[in-house]
Amino acid sequence: MKLINSILKDRINVWSFFIAFIGAFMLIPNYFEANVFPLTLAHDLWMSLDPSWGIAMNYVKIKNLTWGTDVAFTYGPLAHFCTRVGWGETRLSFLLFDIFMFVNYFAVFFLSFKTSKNKLFTFLLIAAVCVIFPLWIGAANALVLMAFLIFWIRMSLDHPKPIYYIFQIAIITLVFFIKFNTGLIAFPLFIAGISCNLITNNGNKIKLIGYLLAPVLFITITSYFLNVALIPYIKSGFEFVSGYNDVMFLDNQIKSSWTFVIIISLLFSAILLSNIYSSNKKDWIKILTLLFLFGTAVFVLYKQAFVRADIGHINDFFRFILLLSLCNLDVHQGLKNRYSKAGFVIAILLPFYFLFFTQENQIEIKSKFPKSDYISRCEAFTSTSGMFLFENNCKFPTSVLTKIGNKTVDIYPWNIQLIIENKLNYLPRPVLQSYTVFTPYLANLDFDHYNNFATAPEFVVYDFITIDGRYPLFDESKVNLALLKNYQVADFFDFDGRKVLLLQKEKDFKPLSFQKINEYAMLLNSPLAPKKDIYYEIGIYNSMTGKIVSLFNHAPEIRLEIKLKSGSLLDFRTSKLLLETGIFSDKYFGETKNFKATFDQENDNQDVKYYNFKPLNPSSFKDKIRITEYKIIQ
Repeated sequence: MKLINSILKDRINVWSFFIAFIGAFMLIPNYFEANVFPLTLAHDLWMSLDPSWGIAMNYVKIKNLTWGTDVAFTYGPLAHFCTRVGWGETRLSFLLFDIFMFVNYFAVFFLSFKTSKNKLFTFLLIAAVCVIFPLWIGAANALVLMAFLIFWIRMSLDHPKPIYYIFQIAIITLVFFIKFNTGLIAFPLFIAGISCNLITNNGNKIKLIGYLLAPVLFITITSYFLNVALIPYIKSGFEFVSGYNDVMFLDNQIKSSWTFVIIISLLFSAILLSNIYSSNKKDWIKILTLLFLFGTAVFVLYKQAFVRADIGHINDFFRFILLLSLCNLDVHQGLKNRYSKAGFVIAILLPFYFLFFTQENQIEIKSKFPKSDYISRCEAFTSTSGMFLFENNCKFPTSVLTKIGNKTVDIYPWNIQLIIENKLNYLPRPVLQSYTVFTPYLANLDFDHYNNFATAPEFVVYDFITIDGRYPLFDESKVNLALLKNYQVADFFDFDGRKVLLLQKEKDFKPLSFQKINEYAMLLNSPLAPKKDIYYEIGIYNSMTGKIVSLFNHAPEIRLEIKLKSGSLLDFRTSKLLLETGIFSDKYFGETKNFKATFDQENDNQDVKYYNFKPLNPSSFKDKIRITEYKIIQ
């Protein structure tokens, strides 16, 4: 009998190893680094937005800028593990990261299958994960690491082995410096797991407390080597999280997706509850912890997909929900009745139906096996091997390049790659791209940079444009004000079908200050008539309904109405936090040439009669708003 058990155990181990190795091999990328090519000329400036921040993450490290003070963004100093841009990086860093990911994939697949009492269903889930994953994971690597973290937490709830905590500490440190918002979620998950073991006396308490403190220690040490100012980095990270939910949302671009999300989430939740309830052990602390891990993970994936609810983000929910379910072992390892088994199969099939039938994505299986390109690119890798930027159709006019020379230059609002392509001396403002400056703290980081002669760039390449139907002047109101007051027009040129300004810093540079002169309340949705040289901060307050809506969906939408004295009524998107950064100007700017007219002291711009802040759902806000007036002093 012992011999039979040993043979069966060996066979299970062999099958577990084979399944885990093939699965992990499939999911390791078949590319080593991303190539950076010149931008394609396109009148739609938003197309340069993602390539620009991607390459900027590498640029700020090459220039040895400090994260949190010199630069603040939604990604951190290890963002290259998501972007795969190798400029200035090392071969070893990519290799170590990929090995770490391979080991985690292997462990999740191996241990899940080996310990499962429903091996067929666990195998189906592993296979589904391997097939449904896209070839390019990119920023979603942060979500994958979160899933791994949950897996190791779950393992430690049964057996608090040191190796399980080593993986947790490593993952928390990685995601903290890759993408702060995921790193922020990682801590409550980690703390919940250790708290459960402390309360239930599962493990040595001194060791558990040591594990609890270890991520803080490792992050502190790592921040020194990565040139991170830890407190400002954390502060700016919180600002990006709150501001993103406040204004970066989009309406659902795939209306049918809601139905699929609800059904899949309810099925997996019901299966998890059924499996926990049918188990003989009724350890309520552990049960609550398991529910917290699964519920939080699904909620994070949902928010990731449905705040910025474009097609790509929505698809990510369906691509990665199966991995989260696999890493929550109780979802698939305790199926005991035909109803839970049938629901489990349906829950696996629905993401496939959504992605490959309703959205007509391509199933990529064969392309996941060849790794020859990965190997060859790894062998040929240098810190510039993926950079293919050279003189091309995006070259600035010679007159512009001559004027700038080797002097410092920034670009507004976001096309950073254009500056790098033209081999200019790029000096970034802390928050690199204007569309992400959506809280007062972030706005002041950039304003302080521009309001100081020593740190303000000599030149600014300027486009009057934004995203999501906002009013461009109010994306970075204070920076725009600083440009109007302390810069002059050096050139006004045609580029890519647009008129572009080249601004140069005035020799007679005079910093701006704001003197508070008045504060009062107004009823929401009441007109505000702007006065010349007055800066306004608008305080709008959510009701309890608005706070709940903001938590489970996105912030309630606010529209900015601009009534012109000519009679025209213009409508833009704004937000509670964006209005807190402030607004100004009794003139309306429609395009870049209108912005230029102010420098020329021309009267081409139309007069503003009033601004109005109009919520789409008034019940989400309190009736009164606060207006604070400041006199602009130079």
